Amino acid sequence: MSMSATFASMRWTIIRHGPHDERGFGLVVGLVAASGVIVLAALGLSGALHPSWLTVGIFFFGVTWLLGPILVPGSSPTLDPQWFRTLPRRPRRIARELAPSEAISVGTVITAVALSSFIVVAALHGPVAVIVATLAVALQLVFLLWLGRCAAAVVAGLLRSTAGTWMAAVQMSVLLAISFAGWVPIAAVVLPNLGEGGTELITPSIAGAVPIGIERVLLSLPTGWGLAAVLAATSSAPLVTVAMPLLGLLVGVLVLRSLWIGLTARVLRHPPARTKSNVIAWSTASSRRPRTGGPTRAVMTREIKTWFRDPHRRLGMIHAWITPLFMVALVAPTSWSWALPFIGIMAAVLGAMVAVNTYALDGTALWQLLTTPGAISADVRGRQLAWLLLFGIPTLALTLALCLISQSPLSAIAFGMTVAAIGAACGSAPLWGVLMPAIGADARDRVSSTSRTGNPAGAQYTAFAAVVAAALVPALLINLIGAELLWVVNTIAGVVVSAGAVTGLAVLTRSRLRRSGPALLGAMESGDISQLRNRPSTSKSARRSQCASQTGPFIGGRS
Repeated sequence: MSMSATFASMRWTIIRHGPHDERGFGLVVGLVAASGVIVLAALGLSGALHPSWLTVGIFFFGVTWLLGPILVPGSSPTLDPQWFRTLPRRPRRIARELAPSEAISVGTVITAVALSSFIVVAALHGPVAVIVATLAVALQLVFLLWLGRCAAAVVAGLLRSTAGTWMAAVQMSVLLAISFAGWVPIAAVVLPNLGEGGTELITPSIAGAVPIGIERVLLSLPTGWGLAAVLAATSSAPLVTVAMPLLGLLVGVLVLRSLWIGLTARVLRHPPARTKSNVIAWSTASSRRPRTGGPTRAVMTREIKTWFRDPHRRLGMIHAWITPLFMVALVAPTSWSWALPFIGIMAAVLGAMVAVNTYALDGTALWQLLTTPGAISADVRGRQLAWLLLFGIPTLALTLALCLISQSPLSAIAFGMTVAAIGAACGSAPLWGVLMPAIGADARDRVSSTSRTGNPAGAQYTAFAAVVAAALVPALLINLIGAELLWVVNTIAGVVVSAGAVTGLAVLTRSRLRRSGPALLGAMESGDISQLRNRPSTSKSARRSQCASQTGPFIGGRS
């Protein structure tokens, strides 16, 4: 068996036996989106929708290959090239042999389904058009595959240095800001007077169709070359018009594949990436003097330090801090500046999303928590307090500042909703970390931002929905009781919802940790999330956590 076949077999084995929850969620959501692209093609053929919308759907589907590795670095269950550094082969040869296995992924299947819309478009125009569409599907798919792999390699290279980490963080935050608030400038054009109560719509000059200029730009981008060739074939265009986009995709595939091989070979020539430690140890009088506050303060202090030390947590913290600022820059110049105070809600959502996987990131250090009497309650409270200090208070301050600057008539309701969102985010983040952990490399083995940390997308989407739902509760309560949108009423409603969320979710988190803590530790140790569902009681970690005793004071440490 050749090495390429061996690598492909290894990758397929990893996919088959890896965490099924992450893959299943991504496959279902991806296939739903891919089916939507096929529906766009069918509706365009039937005349129910303008065909130009298929161009938009293909563009957004293709650009996810570029944005995915930037937004979620290190989460894909790929073969790490560093595993094969010691093989008796040249690095470039190893990279070439690894290349075929890169096509084995859930994303490849989803994209192939979406691109089959080309064949739907060409089906009514004869066999020649179908052959062109089939070639376009194959070339576009391979082009997007290598585009995504190159993006992942470039981001991984940036994350190996402090300056590169900040560059990658800014890029990711810009993309997140566009994802959350990029629709606002468009909505401000369509509904310019909504802030004053006006509901008149300003529709595009070509009703039902994408403006011709935008469509041409999207077709001229590499993500649209396959569709451009199909449209040319179905309109009986000259052969050169059909062949040029396909030739461009072929050249792009060769260039991107060569670039990925070069980047991977470069990684193989160097030792594993290691983020420079930012821990400075010194002895002071305060460190020798016992601190007050007990175990809760110890956990809070440890958590705050961990957010600044752990490279993955630090990257998420940067996103949560600077993404709202980019959102402000998107919203402020528009006629929807009245919506600026509501950015605080999204800031709380981001804070929750970056904190949903802290237990899995701490890894097998969980044994200290399970073997220390009374430590679970202190751990949950300490994590909540650390979240409030790092994310909650900055979000509240940002919301107050935006309320004062924008002078929005909805400032009061936005503030109450933000207070409720902060409480929901603070209470739910530790809970999702216990219920939906995304297990990757253990904390002691994670040496850089590129180390495998699992894909917490499912927990993040759940946190997004939960925090937004909690933020809507004060507005609904005030609407039901008929109170005016006064600052005092909204603030009280927000505080009540926030306090209820923090208290109630803390109880749920403690209960869940007590019941499933040993199984969670076993899953951390083995890297198999299925152990959490099966709750084994015979693993080494479970026996250790159930039988060990510790009489010393709880210090909230990590291994």
